[in-house]
Amino acid sequence: MIDQRRCKYIKAIAECHSFSRAAQQLYVSQPSLSRFVRKVEDELGVELFERDSIPLGLTPAGHKYLEYIERFQALESAMKKDFASIKTGTINQLVIATLPFLGTYVLPKVIPHFAENYPSVNLQIDEYNNRELIRRVENRTADLALTNLAPESDLFRRRMLGSDPILLAAAYDKRMQQRFPEQCGNITSPIPIDLSTLQDETLIILHPWQNMRIAADAVCRHYDFTPKNTIEVSSLASAMSLVGSNRGMTFVCRSSISSIRPETPIIYFSMGEMQNVTAIMAVFLKDSHNPIINKFCDCAAQSLKRI
Repeated sequence: MIDQRRCKYIKAIAECHSFSRAAQQLYVSQPSLSRFVRKVEDELGVELFERDSIPLGLTPAGHKYLEYIERFQALESAMKKDFASIKTGTINQLVIATLPFLGTYVLPKVIPHFAENYPSVNLQIDEYNNRELIRRVENRTADLALTNLAPESDLFRRRMLGSDPILLAAAYDKRMQQRFPEQCGNITSPIPIDLSTLQDETLIILHPWQNMRIAADAVCRHYDFTPKNTIEVSSLASAMSLVGSNRGMTFVCRSSISSIRPETPIIYFSMGEMQNVTAIMAVFLKDSHNPIINKFCDCAAQSLKRI
């Protein structure tokens, strides 16, 4: 078990930026607090605080130590929760870490069905980038992750909840109408396209760390496609808004289209053999003992059949 006093003391000093103020807050003497920290530092072989700086600050090792403290505390809390649930057989909570766009556009299609079938289960839903949500599952502060790019690791089980083809969306302007007549809003039957014919179009992309950008880059690499111009934005909604105003084209997953489709006419293109580079997946630890995970996955898979 983690030494809670150690956690409490180190965090208090970091928050107060002062040994004396931390000592007052902790109701201990400053000399004893200083000796305590020195003992911890000697044990670790590194200094945790920049004692010469004003205000007092953490060293790089101190920042890393605080990160580990928070992870250890989260693990211990999760462990106690798991043991209590196993002992009583009454697990009734599911913590879901999800990508923001799945939380916005996909979970609203799933949660009502799940809540109807399991009304006593408490859901906690938090949004993170892909790296962080996988880390949350790994350190057991989340039961499962919803993602469209699953990690390659033997720690996890991956369950596909639904297909979610990646499409290329463009404004259905006069040029597109001439090339592809009567194809406006063709979400269910996107048109196969040779990306090289769109070389002169502006491609609207997300930030490099976002999953939609990672998937888009994979498609572009596969087809050796490099657009002449790009516009980088922070969200799919912004990207589709720019598409609607005829500022360019963007990659989008089918699941999100109904929620962020512009009022102006849009045409959709298929990515051929790369269309399934994205899929809606649940990722969870192989040794998880939470039976609600599979119940949620079953409900989600049923709900997403309609997407």
